[in-house]
This record gives sequence, C-alpha cells and structure tokens, in this order.
Amino acid sequence: MKRNRLFTYGLLIAAILLSLVPATGRSLAQGGSFPITDAKTGAQPFKGQTLHIFNTEVVPVLSYEHQILDPEYEKASGVKLVYENVDHDALLAKEQTMCAAKGDDYDLIFVEDGYSGALEALDCLQELDPYYKAAPGDSHPEDFALRAFGTVAMHNDKWYGMPTLIAVGIFAYRTDLFTDPKEMAAFKAKYNRELAVPQDWNELLETAQFFTRPDQGMYGLNYRYGTANNILFDYMIHFGFSRGVNFFDANYKPLFSTPEAIDAATFFTSKELQAVQPPGHESFQFGEVMQNFAQGKVAMYSTESWAIPLLLDPKASKFADKTGFAQIPGWKDPKTGKIQRALLSAGPAYMMNKNISEDRKRLAWDYLQFAYGKTLGYKLVEQSGAGLRLSSLSDPALLKKWPHIAVNAEQMKLGIGRPNDPWWPKAENAIGKQLQDALAGTTPVKDAMTKANTEIEAIVHDAGFDDGKHHYITVEEREKLVCKKFADLGVTHPECK
Repeated sequence: MKRNRLFTYGLLIAAILLSLVPATGRSLAQGGSFPITDAKTGAQPFKGQTLHIFNTEVVPVLSYEHQILDPEYEKASGVKLVYENVDHDALLAKEQTMCAAKGDDYDLIFVEDGYSGALEALDCLQELDPYYKAAPGDSHPEDFALRAFGTVAMHNDKWYGMPTLIAVGIFAYRTDLFTDPKEMAAFKAKYNRELAVPQDWNELLETAQFFTRPDQGMYGLNYRYGTANNILFDYMIHFGFSRGVNFFDANYKPLFSTPEAIDAATFFTSKELQAVQPPGHESFQFGEVMQNFAQGKVAMYSTESWAIPLLLDPKASKFADKTGFAQIPGWKDPKTGKIQRALLSAGPAYMMNKNISEDRKRLAWDYLQFAYGKTLGYKLVEQSGAGLRLSSLSDPALLKKWPHIAVNAEQMKLGIGRPNDPWWPKAENAIGKQLQDALAGTTPVKDAMTKANTEIEAIVHDAGFDDGKHHYITVEEREKLVCKKFADLGVTHPECK
C-alpha cells in the first residue's frame, strides 16, 4: 500500500511539474506548441544559435535563394547559418554514410527527390507533421502544386522536407535573333514558314540547323550529356515524357525498351541533333550548357527552371535582356498532328535529420517555415524571376514583371516525378550509362535501351520489388497521397476534390 501511495504521489508531482513547464519546454509528443521566429512580432526564440546545413549548390537558383532568403532569416531570427557545400556527385554517398552512423553534425540535409527513399531506409529523415501542427508559421504546404509537393517534399505518404527547388522544363531562346528582320526573312526563304519558337521536335531541329554557324562560333542548341544523371534528365524532360515514356508499369516492370523509349532516345542521340551542338558537348554538364547560352554560343537552350535567375542576371549573362522563355517543344503525333507535352517535376528539399536533438529540430523547422515560407517566396520570385509557390507565380504584379512564371506554374501542376525508391540511384545510373554509350556510337540505340532495361530489371529483382506485392505509384495516385496528407494536417488545396 505504501509503495502504491508513493507511486501515486510521484505521478502527481510529475504532473504538477509538467504543468509549470512552458509549452516551449515540452516535447511534441506531449502536444502543445512552441514559439517560432516572427518578423511581425519580433519573436526570436532561437537567437544566438547556429543551424548546420549539409548542402550542394549544383544549380544557379540555389545560390540566388541563399543570397535572397538567408539574410532575411538571419536578420529576423538572430540565428547563424553554417553550410557545408559538397560536390553534387558526392552528395548521396556522404549522406548515406552520415545516416548509417546516426550522425548529428547537420540539422538539415539537401535531399533530391530521387534520394529520399535511400535515406529513409537508413531511418534518418524526420517527419514534419508534428512540427507543422505545433507551429505552422509561414510554411503553407498547400501553396505548392500537388504533384510537385508529392515528388519533392514527400516520400510516398510521409512528409519529410520543404522544397528548395521545383524543377520543370523550360525553353530559353535569344529574342534578338527571333525578332531580327534579316533572320526572319532568311528563315522564311529557306523553309517557307515564319521564324518562331519551335513547337515540336522537327521544328526544333530545323530551327537549330538554321542558327548553327560554326564560322561565327554559334550553334543551334545544346544538351547535358556529361554524366549519367544529366543525360537521363535531359532525355526524359525534353523528349521521353512528351513521347509517352514512363519509368515503370504498376508492377515495377521497367519501360526503357518500349518503341516510344527507343524512338525518343534515337532522336536525342542522333547525328543530326549532335551536329547543331557545340564541339565537346558530349561531356557537357550543368555549367557548360548554361554558360554557352549566357555567352551567346547557342541560340536556344532547352533547360529547367533552375537556370532562370542566372539567365536573367545581367552580371552573369550577356543576353539577360534578350532572353525569352517558352514551353519545351513536344512530340507531334504524325497521325493526328497533335503536339504531346509532358514534363518531369523534380527537385531537392531540405530535410530534417532525425538524429539531432529535439531543440535542434525545432530550430531546423523554424528555418524551414520562415526562409522557405510564403512571404519570402514572393521576394524570391520578385528578385530572381523564379520560384516555388503558386501564390507568387500567379501574383498579378509579378506576372507583369515576369510573364514566363505563368508557364512555370502550369508545368508544376503537370509534372511527372521520378522514382524515389531506395535502389533508384542505381537504376538511374544504369539507364544514363547506356544513353551515353548510344551517344558515343559504341552501342546501337535499340541495343543500349534493351540492355538498360535488363539491368534495371535485375536491380528491381535484387531489391525484391518485382514480387507482385510492391506497387509503383502513378502521378494520379501520388496526388491522392498528398491530398490525404493535407487533410491530416487540416489544410485545404484547390486541386484536392
């Protein structure tokens, strides 16, 4: 009896002590909320602390984000941001090593959409639901396109990150060339049609051939072929998806040896398309293709939205005031004449390291909800011409300043996400390597795509995903997962019915 009484007194004392602890001192498992940085009220609950971020700035928009967003957060919060930037090719391997060791050196980690499954398997990604429910701040997850949020911020039905980039394809072109009366007259005389931004693959090749002038140091366009990751992305974004290519069927059977996939790869690696690109293009990666357009070496540039800020920056591009943007040219069905368009929706998110302390998790969330929130999302578009949030991309004042953002917003709604299963990076490398072999001419296109398909089948089999129990999530199913997540969070989204 005495033991039971002492136990009861102990529970009572614990309850009283807990009631005296402010909400900021309670764990999220116990409910309640915690203060966050608020520029309006001047709240600085994390002032004097340091946030450590494992990062890469593989594409331009990310560096522009840090220039625009980070000073705003540091000023408002009193928090110091410390980055460790690594080469993109080394990023995943280093993150896997850190996760396997349960490392807590970094509070936030830069995770591409295709890598989240591999890191989730190591149990180092922290779900964000409880932090949002305790202190939503300016995060507004419903302010992203469904498909983009499901691809970049989530892995299957779990919310792990705040998008730092939503990459969708976009077509850049030199407006000074396309509006030059002499160029227009010469083009019409040669092709018997008006010079205009190409709408389909045939027009793309024809226009690129017209502008290819090696004696003047100018070529029609160029693509990224230099790494397995780069070549796969440009293949899918600019040709594969519009041709109807997908990654897998519902049972994880790879679809890289279908007639559509082979047709897209044949055009992408053809000698005709190679002939309108600068010498050495076979090894080009992100940097080279951007610089070639910025320096006027190519007339057109099939790229992604991450390149927009650099191309519009007069300090970085000689043609910043002569750059226009349009939709990526699609595949024209020879039977119907209809142009088919589809795009990848990809990108990285900052995800919270599950192995850090509760206090540091709150700090990490504070940064995510403020720096990548709705308010600063407006400033990002206003100053860079590129952004993530639908509210900013549809704002009348910003549309007037940057007309191309309307295209970006629509493409985010239609984008197809790449797989993010734990083994996907291996599959991505397999198809990329085979595309490089087809480009080099060492393997015929059909044979290369068939070999890639066989290699990916083996990767899927070794992972046990061809057992009939695993189901590949379609874009429509992904949308439903996001809508369910939003319902759980108590928010509404116009695309959810």
